[in-house]
Order: sequence, then C-alpha cells, then structure tokens
Amino acid sequence: MDVTGPPLQRVLVTGATGLLGGHVVRQLLDGGSAVTAVVRDPQRARALLPGHDQLTVLQGDVREPGALAPALPGHTAVIHTAAYFREYYAPGGHDPALLTATNVDAVTGLLDAAAAAGVPVVVHTSSIGTLGTRPDGRPSDEDTPEGRGTRANGYYASKLRSEEAVRAFGAERGVRVPIVLPGWMWGPGDAGPTSAGRLFASVAEGRLGGVPRAGNHVVDARDVADACVRAAAKGEHARRYIVAGDWVPLPEVCRIAARALGVTPPREVPARLALLMAALLETGGRLRGAAPTATREGVRALLEGDRRRVTSARAERELGVEFRPLERTLRDQADWYRAHRATVP
Repeated sequence: MDVTGPPLQRVLVTGATGLLGGHVVRQLLDGGSAVTAVVRDPQRARALLPGHDQLTVLQGDVREPGALAPALPGHTAVIHTAAYFREYYAPGGHDPALLTATNVDAVTGLLDAAAAAGVPVVVHTSSIGTLGTRPDGRPSDEDTPEGRGTRANGYYASKLRSEEAVRAFGAERGVRVPIVLPGWMWGPGDAGPTSAGRLFASVAEGRLGGVPRAGNHVVDARDVADACVRAAAKGEHARRYIVAGDWVPLPEVCRIAARALGVTPPREVPARLALLMAALLETGGRLRGAAPTATREGVRALLEGDRRRVTSARAERELGVEFRPLERTLRDQADWYRAHRATVP
C-alpha cells in the first residue's frame, strides 16, 4: 500500500474487535505500525486479533476516555471505530442514553484526551446514513446535507452529532480529525456479527425465506480500514471522505453470496413486504432466544438506503482508496465463515 504522509509508528485503535476495527488493526500491523487495541473483552480480543509482538491489548471503554488518557502519550494517531451500532439495530436497541454516551460524548472526550496527550491525528468514523439525497438525482457527496428524516434514525442522528463535535473541535487544538463515512460493510471477520454477517449466515444456512427488492451501497470492510489508515496519514481536519463502494441490489448480494457458499439463493420479494418479514423474524428470534436475521429498524435503514446514491470520488482522488470487486469480498467472507461458523452466533 502506497500511503504518503507522516509515519504511523504507534496507533491506538478503538473498537478493535469489531468488523472494521479488527481490519484496521491488521492493516496497521502489516504496514509496520505498533498498535494498541482498545477492547472491552481481552479474552475475545485474543481469539479474534492476530498474535503479534507489535500488538498491545488494552482493556477499556470509550465511554470512559479519562481511563484511556494515560495510554495516549507517545501515540502518533488514534483510529476511532467504536460505536453503538450493532446494538442499535438489535431488537430493543434504541437506547438514547447509550447512543449519546458512546457515539457523541465519547468522541468529545477522546478528542480532548488526544489533545492533552499530544496525539496529532484522530480518525473518526461516521456513516453515509448522515447524507441526504440530491433533488436533481445526482449522487450525494460529502457536502450534501442531511435529509429531512435523517435524524429519525437514532444511530444516524448520533453520528451527525458526533460530526458536529468534530467540527466544533478547532484545528488550533493541534489535532487533525478526518472523518470517514463508510457504506454497508461486508467481508471476512464479521464475528459480531453485524447485520451483514447475520444476513450472510442466514443465506448460508437456508434460513432466509426472501429478500426485498431494495439495495444499498456495499463496501468491503478491508477497504474502509485502508481508507482509515490513509486518512490518518493525509486526511484533512474535519473533512469528510465517503468510502461506500457500489450501490448493489440486495437480491444480487445474496445471489453472489449463495454462489460463493454453494447454496440456493433466497427468492426476491416486494420491498413493501420487508417490514412485515422483519417483524416476523423478530418474533421468531424472541421465541427462540436468538438474534433475528433482520429487524424492523434495520429494514427501515435498508429501504432508506435504497433511495440514496453516493460517490466515493473524493476518497479515491485524495486518499488513493480503491475497492475490491463484490465477488471477491463475498468469496473471502464465505471462506472465513466456513472456517469460523462454529463461533458465529
């Protein structure tokens, strides 16, 4: 990887056992950086992260940035991927207090702690869900404002507030804070699993009766990790970088996944039935005591994304970001799933 900019000798990564955070850790280690991985569960981190003499696992919680502050001096960058995201899209996950504490207040606290410790750059991850649509039909870019209903989604609202906190954090504080806006992330290593990982497992196991005729921007989490590392090296302060990949219909995603897995793909159903199907899946999951494949809140976000088109041209032009073909992403995810299916909930 050719990345110009200040060397990233020692980087602290929050959310290091998540889909994105885990790939950020690997990318940095492969590039020769020393990494401090902030995790809530060290035992889980040992199972998911590579064994490496340049990796330090630090137990901590981003909601308590004061507890992380002593570890920050000497780091040349922080890449902040931790968020209340997967939990929000789980049944009953709309917890305004936790959303604010994790996705907003933790950002402010981390930036203050980084400035006090002399850390020169903090990469913040947001979401393309913070972008509205353009009335002329052109793809949205980093300057497109939020939509009229964007803040109805609690997760998107919290990410908008976190971006506002970044913009309020002046460059005179000595910390450069680029903002990466990922699309819907897929790929190997989804041990959480995220909504994408649950959907992939449902295709693999033939549990998905149908998928709605809707789509979204689908991106390999490894490409987003690459963008985060590149943004740490040369992204500008408070500048947004969309890293979203291509817009792909969900039935096509499932067909490619099924082909990689060697199974039959689920049938297509009208988008208007998606919320009803999600309600049934939530009820079934509650009765079984298991996480459902999809939730109504997640389907609402999918249907909203069906109308949104965005461009990643800035990240490609200014950071040098490139995107893997979706077939490769899902083939690699299939290989990872086969090797780890026993450990995926």
